Amino acid sequence: MGLNNWLRAVLNRLCEALKRRPADAALDNQSRYSYLARFIFQKSQFSKTPAKPKQGAFLPHPSSLKTSALWRDGLLEQDIWKIGDSLGTARGKQPMARADFDVAAVSEAKLVIEPDPKPHPLHVNLCGWPIGKDEQKAIALLLCARSTLIVR
Repeated sequence: MGLNNWLRAVLNRLCEALKRRPADAALDNQSRYSYLARFIFQKSQFSKTPAKPKQGAFLPHPSSLKTSALWRDGLLEQDIWKIGDSLGTARGKQPMARADFDVAAVSEAKLVIEPDPKPHPLHVNLCGWPIGKDEQKAIALLLCARSTLIVR
């Protein structure tokens, strides 16, 4: 348990350092792209009325403190869902919905967009999440408020 907390602290400090000095590739992507999508695979992570994602849809993975997303600029609706289906194959699920948001929301949340082209060339991770759960929830709520829910 102590080692896990230490690793999270190191990861958080690393993301903070990257936030202060972003990589050239990340800067290039942020200047080329404006809109992101977060695929939602669980019904409990969104509400149809009102149509909004819930905070659980944005909370980072506990071990990596990263949230997966996708650049969606210039993609047709069916292409966005096709990529979501492809990414969901590893989970054995299709996305039920997605939250669309812009780069300004990520900046406002003080997170960093980190390219992660392994699962898909347009795939990114949102990193720089704080370790504290309350702080994570506050950021997730901000992203929810700045998002538009698209239900399949």
